[in-house]
Amino acid sequence: MGQTDIPLFVPSDELPDYFNNNALGWQRQAKLELGFGQGNDAYRLWSYPAPANDETMGIFFEWHTEDYFKPGSSPHVAIGLRGPVVDDPHRGRGLAIGILSSHMPDPQNPEKMLELFSGCPPYPGGPAFFIEDFTINEGTAPAVEWQFSPGRHLPELRNNRCYRVDVHVSKDQVWAGVWMLSDNSNEVKFLGQNSCSGDMPASRASSEGPCPELPEDRGVGNAFIGTGFSDPKTRSWIDRIHIAHWKSR
Repeated sequence: MGQTDIPLFVPSDELPDYFNNNALGWQRQAKLELGFGQGNDAYRLWSYPAPANDETMGIFFEWHTEDYFKPGSSPHVAIGLRGPVVDDPHRGRGLAIGILSSHMPDPQNPEKMLELFSGCPPYPGGPAFFIEDFTINEGTAPAVEWQFSPGRHLPELRNNRCYRVDVHVSKDQVWAGVWMLSDNSNEVKFLGQNSCSGDMPASRASSEGPCPELPEDRGVGNAFIGTGFSDPKTRSWIDRIHIAHWKSR
């Protein structure tokens, strides 16, 4: 699917019928009160039947942002699928979406800027999203090793809106799409998509050549949604969550 193509959108209420009519395996999950407020979890992990080597695993949900994007902060949401281990949920491949920056001040020298997320808005950052490998990102590896696609700006990502987010992950490709929904969810505006595969040009500012080779998939059906760098006093939530799998095309 090209970056200029508008992907298929199935309204959340119609997803169960769509899955059943196409003989897809799927599960519906309860409303996620991550909320990103005090007393709420920082992430939620789901176990799902492991997809086969020739299958794609996907997650579909609606994100109500409320006051999540507090001025001067840089919160983002992480969505990962097919993580390799059960006891460490922040693993797999998927999407980072929120306030992301191409550079940040060096803590040791505030006058110096350090490279952060290629393709994202300049410091202090702005609404954007990119494909991430959460297995490689173990807390110390530089972003160039686990940012698997250039950042794409999402200027319409803001507070007090509802967004539909779809993420598809197979052994050799990751794709994500974002739509903005109206108050009654009847009107839908496609905002953009991002993807990465083993032979896709990266167009990264920090390096040239092909997109990093996707790691060997361990075939585990984990899925997680979590938050990073969010103000605990803010609130948002995620609902109409569906996880599914199907034969890759």
